[in-house]
Amino acid sequence: MITLGLEEEVQVVDARGQLVPHDFTGEMAAHGGDGAMDREIHRCVIELKTRICHSVPDLVAALATLRGQARHRAALQGQQILIAGVHPTARWQDQAMHLGPAFPHYTALVDEYQDIARSAFSFGMHLHLGFEPDAPRMAIMNRLRHVLPEALALSASSPFFEGRDTGLQSWRHSLLDRYPRMGTPDVWASEDDYTAHVQRLRRTGCIGPEQGLWQDLRLHHRYGTLEVRIMDTHPDLARIGLIATLLKWEAETLQIELRHGRAGPPWERACIDENKWRARRHGMAARWIDWDRDEVIDTPTRFERWWSRIAPRAAHAAERHYWERELADALAKGSFADRVRQRAEHDARWSSTLAWMIAQGEDDEMLLARAEGWS
Repeated sequence: MITLGLEEEVQVVDARGQLVPHDFTGEMAAHGGDGAMDREIHRCVIELKTRICHSVPDLVAALATLRGQARHRAALQGQQILIAGVHPTARWQDQAMHLGPAFPHYTALVDEYQDIARSAFSFGMHLHLGFEPDAPRMAIMNRLRHVLPEALALSASSPFFEGRDTGLQSWRHSLLDRYPRMGTPDVWASEDDYTAHVQRLRRTGCIGPEQGLWQDLRLHHRYGTLEVRIMDTHPDLARIGLIATLLKWEAETLQIELRHGRAGPPWERACIDENKWRARRHGMAARWIDWDRDEVIDTPTRFERWWSRIAPRAAHAAERHYWERELADALAKGSFADRVRQRAEHDARWSSTLAWMIAQGEDDEMLLARAEGWS
């Protein structure tokens, strides 16, 4: 059985929707045992960390609870929560950070990466997939890389930066990919080779003694999970549930294919980067390259092929039908970036758009009330 966990970075904003620092000083367990809340390098971020979950409905419910507690904590300071991959108008030069002797890890990051670290106030969603001890994690990771761009397209929520329309669906990666050791991971021959490389980076001082790689997908150096890090944050719990379901079923399908010798060769990093660019630029309107066939296909065709391959992993017909409808809805609606762009088109001052963005994550309870078909 594959277990699930999610980390989500949410924005703390004032009554006008502008980023503001919060007084959160460290990790705190959430009420009810659904996970924890923590700080990040920028003081306008609260990181939500769910507990280990055994199903997608369990994961989404835990995240909804954490979001509610984060909103409550922010409200005590007259603040609110906004969920998107990048704040559309904020300037990085204005953001307070956790620096100084009390925060040696963050201080060391800024000392090494300078304005790359200061300006990367982005907000991501990281999904952890946990496996049985005998699972071929590296072989799964090598092939799970193929669908990273599609996960990004489904989550894309950051078309604006500093008040400008960037023309992209996810500007967040324009901020993050300036770091070294980021982006699409290479193909690794074995888990031992991957671990040896991380140890080598530590011995030579490239990364700290407790650090791992920061790429779009990694074998986590402490948890042993495969951590999918490519996604923007997204306000819609149903969309998050869909992404988690697709990635979980993909990993389960890969396990079966590997066991029976049906898994094809891993794609090169350069090939995956071509699709990642298309996801960043066009989101759900991208045209994808199927590198097994050297064929360019549209989004409905790409997701139809993916779905037909992994949908047999559904536990029962009701679960399959539920997520099939959610996928059809995602294909029809497009990305959250599309909706933000439409809202902002006639809002020169951003006031109504920011208010609308804040409100998007506030119907979590209503969504959970209709979640009986998820499991």
